[in-house]
Amino acid sequence: MQLPIHVVDAFTSQRFRGNQAAVVPLDQWLPDATLQAIAAENNLSETSFLVFNAARNTFEIRWFSPLKEIAFCGHATLASAFVLFEADPQRQSLIFSAAAVGDVIATQTGGGRIRMTFPRRDAHAVDEPPAALRNGLVPAPTHYLVNQQAYVAVYASEAEVLAVRPDLERLKSLGPLDVVVTAPARPGADYDFVSRYFWPANGGEEDPVTGSIHAALAPYWADRLGRNILVGHQASQRTGTLYCEVHQDRVEVSGHCTRYLSGTITV
Repeated sequence: MQLPIHVVDAFTSQRFRGNQAAVVPLDQWLPDATLQAIAAENNLSETSFLVFNAARNTFEIRWFSPLKEIAFCGHATLASAFVLFEADPQRQSLIFSAAAVGDVIATQTGGGRIRMTFPRRDAHAVDEPPAALRNGLVPAPTHYLVNQQAYVAVYASEAEVLAVRPDLERLKSLGPLDVVVTAPARPGADYDFVSRYFWPANGGEEDPVTGSIHAALAPYWADRLGRNILVGHQASQRTGTLYCEVHQDRVEVSGHCTRYLSGTITV
């Protein structure tokens, strides 16, 4: 069996930046073991698989890291929208359907930017953080939050986030939750807040750009900074830029993509 594959750099307009995602459109779902084997072979943060549901006029989407199926992935959703819009330039919007988050609307907004509408997934304070979290981050943050996806460690400055040295073995024991570290941007930056994301239990060491966690980070920083339109910078080695707009019941996360590869895989 031969399948099309697309590899896209998401949340960037520069090739070799952002976060790579593989996108594999399917006519029908393959066995889970086959999907996982393809994702492991790709060895990217995520591989997204798409099946068009004609009855609902939506694209069913599933995401797999090299290790396991992931409940929610922003950058691979952005990459998938990019591939579909590129194939049909007249299409202005589409809907992805995912078990864990429901429907995600993707819209072309001009200038090559794609906007995704996510449900808000606000984080709340952690009164007694686990020892593995306290001991797994150096330097220590000012406070901790958590949502259904990850612990959020908040720092006073961007410099501290850049200096964080994670103990990945300790953080791995927190699974299925991941860990994101975040802080306000340095003075004069062209973004509002910064983050880094560690997920040793679910995918790897440090994720290059994590769109999904901005469903929690954007509401937090909107409240802290007093405005609902924000720009996030993920300070991984590859870096990425996320344009966020916070609403009462949703978070809109936008970004650019650039294609790296088009090809065919044999299964």
